[in-house]
Amino acid sequence: MGEFNGKVALVTGGTKGIGRATVIELCKEGAHTVIASRNTEEGNQFVNELTSRGLKASYVQADVGSLSDIKKMVQEVIEKNGKIDVLVNCAGVNIRKPIEDYNEDDWNYMVDINMKGTFFTCQEVGKSMIEKGIQGAIVNVGSIQNEEVLPERGIYAGTKGAVKQMTKAFAVEWVKYGIRVNSIAPAFISTPLVEKVLADPKWNQIITSRTPMGRAGKPEEVAHLIVFLCSSKASYITGTNMMVDGGWTAG
Repeated sequence: MGEFNGKVALVTGGTKGIGRATVIELCKEGAHTVIASRNTEEGNQFVNELTSRGLKASYVQADVGSLSDIKKMVQEVIEKNGKIDVLVNCAGVNIRKPIEDYNEDDWNYMVDINMKGTFFTCQEVGKSMIEKGIQGAIVNVGSIQNEEVLPERGIYAGTKGAVKQMTKAFAVEWVKYGIRVNSIAPAFISTPLVEKVLADPKWNQIITSRTPMGRAGKPEEVAHLIVFLCSSKASYITGTNMMVDGGWTAG
């Protein structure tokens, strides 16, 4: 307890999966954690769960696929809390199809949330950190698709590859302000986004056979790495992309 006492953290996509687990860990370490998501009911319910445990949390409604929503979200968090010390971009979506079946709506949906949302949320939060002289930390959640591409993930893989490269760009430009920016690349994690994949016997066999650890990951296993990268213990780490894949890319 206490690594993040007095700090304000913003987690997009904070009600489910990796985002939810990250919110819990940041709260346990003392941060006032602001949960951002599109679903107000889910967000407020999660806040109630956390505050009933004596943890500090609040909710802000936002669709990170919209730049106006991003600006409003960051402004609201700063108006209510005075600052943002930590940003974790967990919001992400995927549509699985053969490449020849994708359409423009699929492209816009994934690019708007995964790429545009990540870039402009980093930009807006980073500008506030620079203005206030905060040597903050940002972690962007990418994917194993940064490194290896599986079938029916053509657009998703492109957006997550972009997250990796954008992270490096932010890190290089903002190191002079003391702002650290890193990304992580989870493999198959037991989250709502991949539960259908894990339930498919064919894909389950592929995942377990190709992963040296022989299983999918757990959201909290990813959250622990995110919290480390946001902490002072990672003070010499920036611009990196860290795999969380049970050994998948080592095999």
